[in-house]
Amino acid sequence: MQSNEALLIKTLLARSCPSARLSRVQRVQNKKLWRAYSNHRDEELVHSCDGGDVNEMLLFHGTAERAAEDVLAHQNGLDPRFSNGGFYGQGIYLAEDPSYPIGGRYAHRISGSGGSRVQLLIVKAALGSQQEMGQRISAESRAMRMPDVRVEGPPRLLYDSVRGGPHRPFVSGGGENGCDASIVHVVYESRQMYPAYVIEVEMEMGAEVLAMDVAAAVAALRAHGSVSRVALAACGRLGRLCKEAQNKQPAADTGALEAIVAALQAHPQHAGVQQFGCWAMGSVCFGFDAAAFARKQRAADAAGIEVAVAALQAHPQVAGIARMQRAAAVGAIELVVAALQAHPQVAGVQQYGCSALGNVCFGSDAAASAADAGAIEAIVAAMQAHPQAVRVQQLGCMALGNVCFGSDAAARARRQRAVTAGATEAIVAAMQAHRQETGVQKNGCMAMANVCSDTDAAGFARIQRAADAGGIEVAVAALQAHPQVADVQQYGCLALVNVCFGSDAAAFARKQRAADAGGIELVVAAMLAHPQVAGVQENGCWALFNVCSGTDAAARARRQRAVTAGATEAAAGAMRAHPGDAAAQRQGQNLRDLLA
Repeated sequence: MQSNEALLIKTLLARSCPSARLSRVQRVQNKKLWRAYSNHRDEELVHSCDGGDVNEMLLFHGTAERAAEDVLAHQNGLDPRFSNGGFYGQGIYLAEDPSYPIGGRYAHRISGSGGSRVQLLIVKAALGSQQEMGQRISAESRAMRMPDVRVEGPPRLLYDSVRGGPHRPFVSGGGENGCDASIVHVVYESRQMYPAYVIEVEMEMGAEVLAMDVAAAVAALRAHGSVSRVALAACGRLGRLCKEAQNKQPAADTGALEAIVAALQAHPQHAGVQQFGCWAMGSVCFGFDAAAFARKQRAADAAGIEVAVAALQAHPQVAGIARMQRAAAVGAIELVVAALQAHPQVAGVQQYGCSALGNVCFGSDAAASAADAGAIEAIVAAMQAHPQAVRVQQLGCMALGNVCFGSDAAARARRQRAVTAGATEAIVAAMQAHRQETGVQKNGCMAMANVCSDTDAAGFARIQRAADAGGIEVAVAALQAHPQVADVQQYGCLALVNVCFGSDAAAFARKQRAADAGGIELVVAAMLAHPQVAGVQENGCWALFNVCSGTDAAARARRQRAVTAGATEAAAGAMRAHPGDAAAQRQGQNLRDLLA
């Protein structure tokens, strides 16, 4: 087989199985199955999909006890009628990440290998218009025989497939916390799939590295990081271990950051090392404690280790700043940006690179160094290159929001740089494409609020650009789609606060657009649904004030609409619920005075 095919399969395999070695690839050649698949894709499916996009992907499928050759001997190839069912009923389950069938033992174990060699199918699937299930599992979903209705018609159209997760094998919900988690696609018709390859995989180093604790994984990386397969496996192991809060500081104390950076430096062209190195860096640096808010200017002209030592000496009780400063000190920012730039088409590198940048820059002045290294443009490019990759969009929005946070001149310059690079449109596009993904909606609203947080002439231009891109409508849609998610409500309200600020004709038009989209009623509903969340109450009062203020002819009607929706009572409730919160008291009183 051609080397470019093997390279593609190796890249797919490295997404979540860094210690796996591809030992055999067999291309499936079945004219009958290919004709059925291509005819359905090109003659039928293409006409029912939006924009003619059949949403074709290469995905992993395990055949469990039966060898792939036996399964493919059936005249229809992969036949959903023989499915044992699952989270979404009787269909063929296809995973984006190979760790799902391997970790769940869906993969066929090759006899005589002790379980270290497995066989998988790589399936080309035309997924079409997908019913998004997220992590919702129910008795009804388990009984599915086909997707739900997409268009009542005429003609009446069904969704073409189901998309769910991330899930872990046999476990619904919370799957993204597991190393064997994956987005899962379920197809209910044989003609939507073509089994393209049968592959055999050896889990090289898997048993050894996957059993290591933090100290052992760091030691292996420091001692053998120049060997790409060791770097790959150890970074993957550290990324998984350090998702747990109790492992982050021990990893930093044993030199994980320096070892990860050394691995990234040693293997700049190895996409897998770059991907899992960025993930490991992000996992070690992640945190939302007081340390995350410490602001230490990364001195680019100072010796890196001295900067880290100074931070440790100045803040010995703050764990997060130590990790973040050390990450900045050893050149992690530049390396992550370099990885993003070197591997633009590898979604995993883009995902974990955005994660690492977002975590390192959170609450620290490393944002300035990130911008200088070209991080803003790299993040926007990642989002533009992978619009359907949920995690790239979610983490890209997070990274943009964190890099653009701040109130000084440098922060304003970063916001302008982001807008110039196309960040506004990328954020709105992400929110439009992934309306049911809470992480995308929360981070998108946060990023939009930060990009639109200035009130000088350039700031108002950025605000108007967000409105022109559809920012008002996506913020309102986020509030409507996720009423029980406090973070989405808090940041959705904040986005409306900033986009609806102003007192000129353009601002009045933005306020009216928010009202016409149902923003007033949805903000009041957010406040009523989350009375004990101070951020929702403060931002809700503030958003209602900005939307309802003005001297335009429609302003009085907006204020009456707010009163009718219960805004006055909501403001009073916010003040009663948070008597010691000065911001909630101030915004609540301002709103009550406006509506009186």
